[in-house]
Amino acid sequence: MGAAPDRFELHHEDETHVETNPYLTRVWHRRSVQPTIPAVGMNRRVTVFGSVEVFGRGRVEVVCASQTSACFARYLEVLDARHTTLGVEIYLVLDNGPCHTSKASTTALDERKDWLHVIWLAKYSPELNRKEHEWRLLKRDTCGHLAADLRTFVDEIMAGLHRLGGAHRTIIDHVPPWFIEGHRVEPTGRHRGRPFGSKDSYQRSYTRKNLPAAP
Repeated sequence: MGAAPDRFELHHEDETHVETNPYLTRVWHRRSVQPTIPAVGMNRRVTVFGSVEVFGRGRVEVVCASQTSACFARYLEVLDARHTTLGVEIYLVLDNGPCHTSKASTTALDERKDWLHVIWLAKYSPELNRKEHEWRLLKRDTCGHLAADLRTFVDEIMAGLHRLGGAHRTIIDHVPPWFIEGHRVEPTGRHRGRPFGSKDSYQRSYTRKNLPAAP
């Protein structure tokens, strides 16, 4: 990499949850009193899949509604675009998280082995991942207050990712509309409750609790 710096890039990748409840960072407070920040409503969160290039030449960030192999695959698609645009081979530092080591993810990584070279970190070694240090900055500067709504919440995360810097930034909002509308999971279109006329797949056994008194 030192002989041809324009041909290669080294990225440290990681993901983090960002919650609507305010992020509790370092604050002044009285001794023996637990600092708290007021919050309202139900806590919601998104997951950011991101990587930073070690020389500050850029970053790739994808904001999703969940931490799944499908979302990691979406991150790899964005990394594809960076590889095509800049014409560089990428060395990607990954931890051993389930969304990285699943069958779908390892297959997606193998399909890109011509230009994407994976460096697996040792287990339980977050201090070796440079991306880990950026999440604290993102949460400190972006999530220290209550957002007015979910759309504002996601927009502030996007703005915070841009403020992290980088010469060539690719930051994608992949949060689905159903999350912005307030659903916790993707709606199936089925009415709430038990479907009319449905039957159990097993025979229930009933036990009489009010037994007759002994004669």
